[in-house]
Order: sequence, then structure tokens, then C-alpha cells
Amino acid sequence: MKHAIRSSLPVAVALLLAGCGVNSEKRLAQAERAYSAHDYFTARVDLSRVVQEQPTNTRALELLARTYVALSDPDSASGLLERLAKLRKLPGDIAVLRGEVYLMKKRYDDALASVANDGTAEGYRVAALAHIGKGEADKAIQTFAAGERASGPKGRLMADYANFQFDRGNMAEAQRLADLAAKERPRPLNSYLTSGDLLMSRNELGKALVVFESGLKDYPDSRAALLGTVKVLSALGRTDDVRLLVAQNLAANPDDPDLIYLDARLDALDGKWQKVREKLQVREASLERWPQASALYAKALLELGQGEQARARLSSQLLREPANREVRALLGETKLQLGDASGAVDTLQPFAQSPNVTGAELGLLAKAYKQSGNPGAQAMEQRAREAMGRTIVSRLASADKAMRGGDWQTAISAYQTILRQTDGKNVLVLNNLAFAYGQTGNSAKALEFAERALRLAPDNPSVMDTAGWLLHQSGKDRGRARALIREAARKAPENATIAGHLAEVEKG
Repeated sequence: MKHAIRSSLPVAVALLLAGCGVNSEKRLAQAERAYSAHDYFTARVDLSRVVQEQPTNTRALELLARTYVALSDPDSASGLLERLAKLRKLPGDIAVLRGEVYLMKKRYDDALASVANDGTAEGYRVAALAHIGKGEADKAIQTFAAGERASGPKGRLMADYANFQFDRGNMAEAQRLADLAAKERPRPLNSYLTSGDLLMSRNELGKALVVFESGLKDYPDSRAALLGTVKVLSALGRTDDVRLLVAQNLAANPDDPDLIYLDARLDALDGKWQKVREKLQVREASLERWPQASALYAKALLELGQGEQARARLSSQLLREPANREVRALLGETKLQLGDASGAVDTLQPFAQSPNVTGAELGLLAKAYKQSGNPGAQAMEQRAREAMGRTIVSRLASADKAMRGGDWQTAISAYQTILRQTDGKNVLVLNNLAFAYGQTGNSAKALEFAERALRLAPDNPSVMDTAGWLLHQSGKDRGRARALIREAARKAPENATIAGHLAEVEKG
């Protein structure tokens, strides 16, 4: 499934850190509170200690089994369920629990057999996911639909069904199901994840961040909620927040591959390619199972002047992952740097037929055409410009929609991206960016962009009003603020917003 949860903290170390002098009953009560709060790591520590001291404590054994299911550790969960079976103390939802374990082990037929006689929504959820695992989409739809009519909590089923519809491009149905899942209390983890993904697909980044952060707060051990939060923060350009979040979690999970990759990617943003190489080189042998990190490692080699090594790694990776566009583009770039323009054309040519090709991809292909003497270079450059123009228009529409909806962070991200992809001199973009930053309370950034817009369009009343109002609100230069807004009101006497600002500044 897309929303897998992993935890890499070793239990043995955690047990050494567990408090001494606490009796098993109190420790079990602590574990139950932690489990209820979805703090599965803490619950696991206390429960492991209780089970160690009281091997036949069925209450602790069952809760520890559920904890391991929540932490996606099927082997440990399976072992505990076997112990409960020997003690003849299996829980009432054993069919679902075993089905969950089988799903994690990709034993889909066993999962289906486990819940064959279970009539609850959770049982149907397990069966639907098993059908998805077997590639039986039609059966999955029928099973999900039956689950909607079944008894028991339906939040997790609705969220997984929404995710399934989302993957199939049925966005309206996915949203309907996600909204239903979000109403359940306590809210399931997969509901947060699916809702966040849907918001991101619509580029509603500010709202997506709220959802993922809420999910991480409610499920502090969720790697999926953490990575979702990081992804949105990165898209919003809030790199410092990403650094802090990654550093905090890496300190607690030093061997987590996702966090190691994110840490290296942050170094890449700073151009610290030697650090990128050092952090990923220690895992070089396992990079084949780690596509993003493998590509980043190759990029570091290229940046450090080891182009032939980068080409070898990327060529091998592209053979394994022919649909990986990032790797294809990077291999084409590598060949260009090595002077193999014809080879770059061969690598990049599939982009020419791609229905969703980006301007950057076409631009790289145009460069390869030009260096190889291909007569189609000029036409390809024109295609690249047109594709980039369509992208910018789409981003403008997204940013404007975010502004109207008060989603300031999404608007800021979109406008900043437009500035990076253009000459950075679009007055409307700069002015709107200033306004959006002002709404977030970042007056320094707001004034920076307002002044940039004002230098480019000193006589534009809207630009004058934005700069003047921000100066007034910040208290930096009330005299200049009043002068700017007075002039803006003179130039646009019919503008009600400017008139309102003028009335405020005239009060002193």
C-alpha cells in the first residue's frame, strides 16, 4: 500500500531505557494509555517488558500484537498471535488481525481466507486490499462497496477505498469517501494520509500541511505522516522547517533510510555534494532498492566530476526502472556533460512522445538535439517554451485560486515557483506574493516583494497600495505609507480597498 508505516527503533535498546521500579500492572496501564494515544513505540517498550516478566499475561500479549500490527511488523505480531492461540485466548477480531498480518506479508490468498466469514467493515477492508494486491480491481470495488453496508467502524475502509479511487483517477468519488472517513472518531491514520494526498493533488498545500501535521500529532510514530509533512513543507519552500523536522527524527532513528535520504537531499539543496556522497555511500550496496537515493547518489557523483561512475549507475537504474523520468533526465544530462550528445538524444527521445512532458524535459532534449546537430533542435526549443508557458499559466491559476481561498502558503509556493521559472520581474506575481506573505505575518518577506514590485511599477496604484499598507501595518515608515496610499487613491478613486486603507492611515 502507498501508506506503509515503518519504525526502525530497536526494541532491545528501548528496553534498556525503560524505567525501573514500575510493577507490571502499572506498566501495562501506561502501555494502554500510550496505545490509545497512538504512541506505539512507547506502548511497545512497556508491553515488551510486561510480557518478559509475565509470559502468560494475555491482556499484554494481545495489546502487543496489535501494537506490532500498527507498527507494520508482521513477524512479531504473528508470533504473539500464535502464543495467544496456544493459551486459547484469541481476541474476537482475530480474523481481521490475522488478515492484516497476511496483507503485510503479501500472502493475499491467506488474507482472503482469514476474513472469509467475517461480516464486519474491517473484514471487508482486508479482503478488498487483498484483491488489490492480487490485481483484482473489479473484485476490490465490489468488496469495498459491500463493506460500506457492513457493521462496525468504517473509517479505515472508507479511507482505503478513497485511496483506491484516487489512484484510479476518480477524484470526486475519492473525495466523497475521504470526507466520510474523516468523520470517524478517533480519526484513522489512513484518513489523514488520503485527505492530505487529495489536497496536494489539487495543490492546496496549506490545507494539506494542516492535515498531515494533525495526523503526525495524533500518530507520532507514523513514518507516512512524517514524510507527508516533509513533502508539503518542501513544496512550500519551508526548507528550515524541513531541516528541523528531519534532524529531530533522524536523531531518534539514525538508520531510517527515508530520513537519511531526506537529510542528504537537504545537503544537495545547499550544493554540499561531498556530504551527499558520504551519507549515501555507506549504503551504496542497498541503493538498488532505494530509487530516489540511488538517483541522488548518482547526481552527487556527477557534480563531483565522476561522470562515468554516474553514467554507469544511472544506466543500470534506468534498465530496472524504464518509467523513472527523473533517472532518464539525469542520465541524459550526464551524457551531455560527458560530451555524448547522440547518446543523450537516445536516452531523452521518449520525452518527445510523452503526453505529460514538462518544459524542462523538452528543454533538455532540445539541448541534446542542438549539440548533436539534429535539425529538429529549433522546433524542440519552441515546444519546450510552449510547455513551460502552459505550466506557468497553470501555476498562476492555482495561485490565484489559493489567494481567493485564503490558502496563503499554497499561493506563496506557486508564486515563488513562477518567479524561479521566469525572469522574476512579473509585477502581478510580486505584488500578490507580497500580499500573501503579509497575510502569514511575515512582514519582512512581504515588504521585500512589495518593494521589488514597486521598483518595477512605481505608478501602479495596486502596487503602491500594497507597499503602503504593509509599511503601515509594520509600523516601519508611517509617513511613506500614507504618501503611497494617498497617491494610489488619487490614481484609482473608484477602488474601494484602497479607499478603505486610506481612511485607516489618515487616522494616524
